[in-house]
Parts: sequence; C-alpha cells; structure tokens
Amino acid sequence: MFIQFSPVVFLLLISGSVSLVLALIGWRNRAIPISRPFTLLMAAEAAWIFLYALELMSPDIPTSLLINDIEYPALLTVPVAWLFILLYFTGRERYLTRKTVPLFFIVPAISYLLLLTNPYHHLYYTGFSTVMYDGYQFLVYNHGPFFWITIAYAYIIVLVSLILAAGRLFVPNELYRRQTILLLCASCIPAFCNLVYIFQLAPFPGYDLTPVAFLLTGLVFAVGLIRYQLFTALPVAYSLVFSTMKEGVIVTDRLYRVMDLNPAAEAITGSSSTAATGQRVTVILPQIPDGALDPITPLREKRVEIQVPMEGHERYYEILVTHMDENGSDRAGYLWLLRDITDRKQAELELASANKKITLLTSITRHDISNKLTVAGSYHLLARRLSTDPLMSEYMDREEKAIEAIREQIAFTKVYEEIGSAAPVWQDVDSLIVQSSRHVDLKQVHLAYNNAGFEIYANPMLEKVFYNLFDNAMKYAGPGISAIRVTSSRQGDDLILAVEDDGAGISPEDKSRLFERGFGKNTGLGLFLSREILSITGIRIQERGEPGKGARFELVVPKGKYRFRDTVS
Repeated sequence: MFIQFSPVVFLLLISGSVSLVLALIGWRNRAIPISRPFTLLMAAEAAWIFLYALELMSPDIPTSLLINDIEYPALLTVPVAWLFILLYFTGRERYLTRKTVPLFFIVPAISYLLLLTNPYHHLYYTGFSTVMYDGYQFLVYNHGPFFWITIAYAYIIVLVSLILAAGRLFVPNELYRRQTILLLCASCIPAFCNLVYIFQLAPFPGYDLTPVAFLLTGLVFAVGLIRYQLFTALPVAYSLVFSTMKEGVIVTDRLYRVMDLNPAAEAITGSSSTAATGQRVTVILPQIPDGALDPITPLREKRVEIQVPMEGHERYYEILVTHMDENGSDRAGYLWLLRDITDRKQAELELASANKKITLLTSITRHDISNKLTVAGSYHLLARRLSTDPLMSEYMDREEKAIEAIREQIAFTKVYEEIGSAAPVWQDVDSLIVQSSRHVDLKQVHLAYNNAGFEIYANPMLEKVFYNLFDNAMKYAGPGISAIRVTSSRQGDDLILAVEDDGAGISPEDKSRLFERGFGKNTGLGLFLSREILSITGIRIQERGEPGKGARFELVVPKGKYRFRDTVS
C-alpha cells in the first residue's frame, strides 16, 4: 500500500497542531462566554485539518471518500462557529439560546445526510476524478446542486460574520478596533483560499488550501490573544454599557458632527443613530447653547442645562461635555453625557417659588414692623420730653433699648435672608480683599496679601466675610496693631486661607463662643453670619491665634471649592 506524503501534509500537521493548542487554550478559559464558540471553532478546524491530511495521504479513492465523510461534520461546523464568535464579540449573544443554536445546524445536518446518501442520488457529488500534480495524485470532486446550496449557506454565514465584525471598526477604542481587524483577517484568509479551491482558480485543482490557511488564522489568533487581549477585553462591554446606559450619550468629532449615540440619546433627541450620524450636534439638539461648542482641552469639561420638549412636557437635561483622549480613540472629539435632571429642576423651581413667597411675606412683615417701630419711637421721644419723673426715665431707657434690639433683629433677618438667595459662584480672592478693604478705615495699618490667580467657590456675600474680619481687627485688636495679612497654604487636599493681625489677640474664654449668635460687644452677628455664609459651600472658619500675639482666622476650603485660573476652562 502506497501512502503519499507531500509537503502540504507537513504544513497541515503544523496547522492542525496550532488549532489544537488554541482549542485547549479556549477550553481552559471556558469561563469567558466567548471562549466556548472559540473552542468549538478551533476543535472543528483541528479535526478538519488532520483528517484532510489523512485524505491527501490515502492511497485510493474509496479511502479518500471515507475520510471525507468523517471530515465533513467538522468542515460544516467551521462557518457556524465563526458566526457564534462574532455574535458574542459584538454583544449579540442573546440570539444564541438552547432553542436557537440547533437551528443554525439544520442546513449542515441536511447536507451531511445528503453526502452520506450520495451514492443513491448523486445530488451532492456527481462524480469523481483523479489528477496528478508534482508527482502526487489528488481526488477531484464534481459538485452537484445540493453542494452549491451548502456552499451558499456557508458563505451567507461568513458574509454576515464579516458585516458584524466590520461594524465594530467604528468604536472609539483603539484596542477594540485592532481586535476587530484581527478577526476580519482571520475570517478572510481561509474564506479566500476556499473560494479558490471550490471554483478551481488555482493551477493545482486537487489541493484545498483552506486547511493550510488555518495555520495563518491560528497565528493571527495567537497574536490577538497575547498582544491585544482578544476575548478578554472585548467591545462587548463597551457595546452593552453604551446601549444600556440610562443617560443619553452622544459621541462627536472635533467639528461637533455626530459619530454615534446610544438608545437613550435617540429617545431624547428623537433622531435615530443612522439619521443623526454626520449631522452637527446642534441639528439634533438645537437647544444646545453656542457656548457649549467652544473648544475644550482634555483637562477641561463643560456643563450646560437645556430644556427639551418630550411628549407634551418639558424635560430638563444637564449636559456634561468632555474631551475624548486622542490616545484612547485615535481621533479627537467630544463625549456628550445627557443626564435627566427634571425632578431636581422642578424641585428647585418649586423651592424658588416658595422662597419668593416667603421673601415677599417677610419683606412685607419687616416693612410693617419697621413702620410700627417708627411710630413707637416717635411716641417714645414725645413721652421722654413730657416726663419729669426719674423712675419713668429709667423705664424709658429700657424701652429704648428694647426698640433698638427689635430694629437690630429686623436688620438681621434681612441680611440672613440674602445669604441663601443667590447661588454660589467662583470669586477671585484678591479682588474680594481689595473691595472689602475699601469699606474699612484701615488708618495706618498695612494690609498685605498675595493670592493672585486664586478663586473660591462660595456665596456671593463672601466679600462681607472679609469686611467683617478686617473691621473686627480694627475695632478689637487694640492700638498696637500695625498689619493685617491674608495668606494661603495647602494642608492635604484642603486650602487654608488665613486672615491674621499683630494686635492683642483673643482671650481663651472668648474663643469658644466667637461664632455664636449674639456674642460680642455690638450686635454679635458678624462672625455668626460669616460662618453661615461660608458653610453654604462647606468652608469652615476657625480662630487659631495666640493671645497677646494677634488674632488668626483660618478659612478651611475643601477640595473642589478652590481653583487656580490657569486650570479654568
């Protein structure tokens, strides 16, 4: 018995060994869902390759046909396994269930049945012949109509797989695109070789180079597994997260043309991904203000709020615009995150409306009380002029103090009301120091500060805090005061902004009550109000001076509530 052993057989044995090793790797990683169809593909390839090598080595036609019959299930499994891999790779594994998977094998099963019964109807192969090439004998199959139906089904599956893979070429992540290119190469190389064999386009018609091409496919997979984390860092996660996010996500290029948007963004804009792609973002969301389209760098971000009419109601959205890293996406652009803030906005509007009503009511009440106090004060003055009784004068003094206390309380309610009436804003520290010092008679006291480029996020009444600290220093520091200094330093993530003088300082017994309402020689409201103004944005104030060496008030500004202008967008 003569057994042929051509160089092609040697290549087949190498190719089959590579496929077998990859099948074992896939099986070891079967906990990763996509490894299961990958294992099926590699096992089918290995079986096809080794059996085809035996077919080429067989000495006669009957033996070749027998091996071909054994080999065919593996051959028919390969395109189906490819489709399964691409369904997993593109996040469509939901289509693979216990009920649907057998459906993909109906045509292969019928084809295999026709192959086994071919001697009775010759509809799969119409005949066989042998050819000699380079001293070796090869079996040539004459294809019947059912063979071409099988081939059509296989290539429809391959075409669908290629389309699915091609769709992943446009994801922003460079790693995912390289994985996709590897899969396309791994698909196209054996498919091309198979077409050459089926249509006998090569000068050696007896050779089916498809199993040999699997050697290149295996090497491509090996590179993908080692270099590009194939099947461990899949765009499946990107696809699932992108499509299932409740927030709307729009991806644009640097010219603000839409590259992609998720289903949530489609619902918000009323535009499908297909229709929106290539459009300027303001076309699908005309509510976006022009300021949001100003260029921003990777370290910046922008926030804008818009109103969008949906289903007869106004919905409010906060848009966060961030720069996409060119290293991560290989193309500059912007990511637009649309978060529904309708509930929060409505609560804010209701709160603003309630505050407006309360403010109006307190304003009217304050006005009426002030008028009554004016009348009471007038009668008080008249009564004092007419009274000659010393005891009555004493009562009138107490009455005058009570009227003045009421006036101070009324004034306090007005100031306290203003504290929460405006939203916090970023404010330049040095500018506030200059503005507040203009309202204080510093006399010969030197005011030193150097906080250029420094901003604090606080209530707009922050200027009153500095005014109060400067005013207190001039009133209570004593005649020895010569300087007031405003300095800044970092303490961990916090910023310490210190206002200190070189006066008499504050006694230990007074330190514990400094920020209490009513404590002090005048109204006792200055430091209390300062603490309330600062607390709105989480800033703390504390006194750390030494008695006899001067007072030191420290404003502890937490991370996120201070910034430098050179990092501001």
